[in-house]
Amino acid sequence: MGITTSKTADTKSQSKSIENILHIQQRTFSSIEDEKVEIFTLIWFDERSNDTSLDSLSTKALLKQINNDDCLFYHDSITFFNTLEQFKKENRKIFLVISGSFARKYLSTIHEQIASIIIFCGIYNKYVDLLDRYSNIMDICTEHHSLKSSIERELPSLNFNLFQNQTLKSVRSISSSSSVHNYCNRSAYFSYLSFMEILKHMSQTEEAKQIMINQCKGYYRRNKIELEKIELFRNTYTFDKAIDWYTLDSFVYRLVNHAFRTEDIALWYLFRFYIIDLCNQLENVFRLQQKKRNLHTKSLIIYRGQARMPTVELENLKANIGSSISTNGFLSTSKDINVAKQFILGAQNSDDFKVVLYEITVDSSKSETVIFVDIDEYRGILNGESEVLFNMNSVFKVEQVEYCQESKIWLIRMCATDEGTEDIKQELKLMRKKFQMCNNMNLIFGHLLLHMGHYSQAESYFQMMLQVMPNDHKDRAAVYEQIGDLHMRTTNWNEAFRNFTYAYERKKKSHQQQSMGITFNNFGNYYKAIEDFDMARMYYEKTLNCKNDSINTSITKVNLSNVYLIEKKYDEALNLCLQARDNLQQFRPHLPTEITYCQGTLGDIYFAQAKYDLAEAFYLTSFELSQKHLLIGDHLRTKCIMSLIDLYTKQNNKQRAFEFCKEQLVLHEQYLLKNHTSIAHLLLKLAELEEPHNNKIRYYTRALNLLEKNVYLEYQSLSKCLILIGSYWKEHNSIEKALEHFLRAKDIQTKIYPPMHKIFRETESLIDCVQ
Repeated sequence: MGITTSKTADTKSQSKSIENILHIQQRTFSSIEDEKVEIFTLIWFDERSNDTSLDSLSTKALLKQINNDDCLFYHDSITFFNTLEQFKKENRKIFLVISGSFARKYLSTIHEQIASIIIFCGIYNKYVDLLDRYSNIMDICTEHHSLKSSIERELPSLNFNLFQNQTLKSVRSISSSSSVHNYCNRSAYFSYLSFMEILKHMSQTEEAKQIMINQCKGYYRRNKIELEKIELFRNTYTFDKAIDWYTLDSFVYRLVNHAFRTEDIALWYLFRFYIIDLCNQLENVFRLQQKKRNLHTKSLIIYRGQARMPTVELENLKANIGSSISTNGFLSTSKDINVAKQFILGAQNSDDFKVVLYEITVDSSKSETVIFVDIDEYRGILNGESEVLFNMNSVFKVEQVEYCQESKIWLIRMCATDEGTEDIKQELKLMRKKFQMCNNMNLIFGHLLLHMGHYSQAESYFQMMLQVMPNDHKDRAAVYEQIGDLHMRTTNWNEAFRNFTYAYERKKKSHQQQSMGITFNNFGNYYKAIEDFDMARMYYEKTLNCKNDSINTSITKVNLSNVYLIEKKYDEALNLCLQARDNLQQFRPHLPTEITYCQGTLGDIYFAQAKYDLAEAFYLTSFELSQKHLLIGDHLRTKCIMSLIDLYTKQNNKQRAFEFCKEQLVLHEQYLLKNHTSIAHLLLKLAELEEPHNNKIRYYTRALNLLEKNVYLEYQSLSKCLILIGSYWKEHNSIEKALEHFLRAKDIQTKIYPPMHKIFRETESLIDCVQ
């Protein structure tokens, strides 16, 4: 529970004191209008912003990620000045990231038109004198991490993702139907429940409260009234007043709701101090109110008005009649239909938004998991709004969606249900057992961020942990290992090795021998990735000589089996992998990811020996497991897809391979973000299968475009794509284009591979052929 910062007062008097001090009104239960957020256009003005170097691509991708693609890039002053003039007429504000040389040359002319400026350059001291000359220069940054931190520090609202182009979702389907759409929603729903489960296990500390308060103060830094409310929260909040604060018209309600509706997990972590208290208090008050209610009371019918439901969301509900849906966040409703209707008076339907009225039936005898609180009863008042507040992730069954021609309102009838939650509850039980393997909930939270592919949030989270964690803390080594894992996933081998080395040195210094096996396994993965198989084998064998638990031992055996496979030691590879599988099977169904990896490796072993029927059996098992347990776009699930495509090709069934690849591409494009790297991998595979060869460049170009737009570039994939495009242009005698792509590939390889690696010789040889 939350930290008690003052003596606990009685609910009524506490609410009264809050309202008297700041005249805070009780908020209405209806969904609030989206707050007007101060919009800045993020501009990068740099002579290098137009080139295709790795550094420039990374900067563009980072800025787009920070500001939801609302960025402009200029490399020439004429176009930039024209934009400034246009923005001045439109009274638009600019956040400018500018190169050092351009800052020195142009700031004297333009600084008064710019709200905030960050100089992004190579040498800090070269431009430090400009800080004294121009008061709106916020910082001078020399690398991407500090640039990201500075922008988010100066514009905290950017970090809250509350801009108008952020997708807001109030419900999602979680039905157990076999459709891919429902599977994706159930997977996401389970993942978000997992995050909440982890948050509930985290300690409530004064530091967690301070982090939340600082973020709120940053967001409302120009709003004196809200800042006063935040200060009151700091001084008077206690864990048993979470509901009171949520029912007030204040920053708490607005920002918590936005955090859930945008599904921004980083925000959940920032608000964990309050969210945990609110969930716990809702559950406690619900149990107390249930005891008071007559067990034979008729079903409760409640209502909610929503003036602007996105049309796409309404269509989703219409398509899921008879299915279960889950709310994102906490849901406010009223027992009085007239109160609900007040909040849709005057609202009109449009192409993008619809006016809806929910009618929800709640029968506690049929639903044990839906938690709700009668707010009037809780506050001890008789003539309130008859508000009923539901806990987050409540589940309802959609019974009817119909349009009332007379009132011009869409009526959505639903009932509270436990349907569709049983499987998810079982999965949560398995996850809780995994918790027992790690005592640090903060590390588990970061690991889940990585598992879901939230790399940017994961890196920020781990960097924050290093900042707040004492230098001699025993878990610092584990944080470095997680950062190393992040870089392994993005194929930045050099950065991965650097962080694994930090972890090793810390463990060695503090005599953490019991977890040294994890570090050795990480080194083995690094050397396997850069194709130094002798070193990889040595570290995997060192791992097996450590005192590891049986699960980590099995994982290392599969890793070592992959090395034997590459070395064509098929019997050793098979025996080791079967040992690992037999051990992992004892933990079924707790370890679906590990078993999927093991089954896929067994398929690889048989594939390498041209035993294609056996390979297909293992590949199909692995693919089915990945479909059931892994999110679409997960790198292991993508690996399963690629294995089947390669198998069908080897079986001389190229048409089947092409159709399966095309089918998976359509699926990934439908359910993933448009720039997801898994889509690029499938495009590259399609190019490999494509006939005639002239069509290959179309797939290559699309893949390159996707890979370049990711904040966390998959360096190896990007390098491979550039080599393929360079080779294509070389075959078509476009020497300049070929050279350009080969040189860009070499630039990336220099970043991720150690000096003297064999890949440099291979790329140099390609460059020599076209020079």
